[in-house]
Amino acid sequence: MKNILLTFSIVLTTISFGQQGGLHTFQFLDLDFNSRSMALGGDFIALKDGDIDLSVANPATITSSMDNKISLNHFVYPSGINYGQLAYAKNFEKVGTFVGHLRYVNYGKFTRTDETGTEQGSFTAGDYALGAGYSHELNKYFSIGANFNMLFSHYETYTSFGVGVDMATIFYDEKSNITASLVARNIGYQIKGFTKSNHEPLPIEVLAGISYKFHHAPFRLSLMGTDLTNWDLTYNDPTLEPTVDQLTGDTIAVPRASFATKLAYHTNFGVEILPNENFFIRAGFNFGRRNGLGVENRKGASGISFGLGLKTTNFVFNYGISFYSAAGISNSFGITYQVGGKRQKRKTAQKE
Repeated sequence: MKNILLTFSIVLTTISFGQQGGLHTFQFLDLDFNSRSMALGGDFIALKDGDIDLSVANPATITSSMDNKISLNHFVYPSGINYGQLAYAKNFEKVGTFVGHLRYVNYGKFTRTDETGTEQGSFTAGDYALGAGYSHELNKYFSIGANFNMLFSHYETYTSFGVGVDMATIFYDEKSNITASLVARNIGYQIKGFTKSNHEPLPIEVLAGISYKFHHAPFRLSLMGTDLTNWDLTYNDPTLEPTVDQLTGDTIAVPRASFATKLAYHTNFGVEILPNENFFIRAGFNFGRRNGLGVENRKGASGISFGLGLKTTNFVFNYGISFYSAAGISNSFGITYQVGGKRQKRKTAQKE
């Protein structure tokens, strides 16, 4: 156990450096690929309740209760972009449970033109991640897990291929209803770049999260910390210069983000209301999304998200909606099915 935790700490330390937008390949890996996470503000990783959708984002949550579950999440993104995730879990006796998944992004059709603007047909573009995850319980409280992902992108005639690994650990105390998790994702290498001899880094990110379910109230609160290796996520316009107040003659410095603002950019908040075991109401707030994407002086509902969940005997349905800005929103739909059915599994167990 000590050796495993030491290895995880060393890997986490070696990849802890800052990120800047537009400097990485396979950026689609930063998207939320399940409806529940998006409804709770995004990057939701701090829960271990047998949800196969969350296991792709955090492989440490994989458990044997996911055996023979299959799920599909599909997102309708602004500008006609569609993306989603397909996952399937299988438990192997004496080995453990594996979750295979496919994440995809379809950017639709584009018009191809030459340098004079003459149309020459159309082309497509897309991103894909095919992977598998596995988890191991260290004791009654701690689990560790990892995903191995094969990454592929194609934009017109340009293609790229790479590999990546996600590493995670989670703490869950059933008695106190507290869950805490740490994830380092997208550790990998671009084997083939879009152009010859060009290899760009993957969007490595470290996330942490904690959630708490009240014992005598139907509420679960969560707080996520994102991009923990890059402190300043705010944007400073390099063209701005100090100005002079025409009345007083004082120099007015270029506005800079405060400490509180920089801290808020790393936080996502979520609340899940559970009136019973089969129905869920969710809401989230993402400060970075609101401040970074919201239209100045017209932020409206930017950064706010909502969702619903419904559980039946063999199905789980999820819906999420996220407000990015006045220019667009994203809707997501998810469905999970227990292959073989829970009732059939119970009958089989009783016969045995």
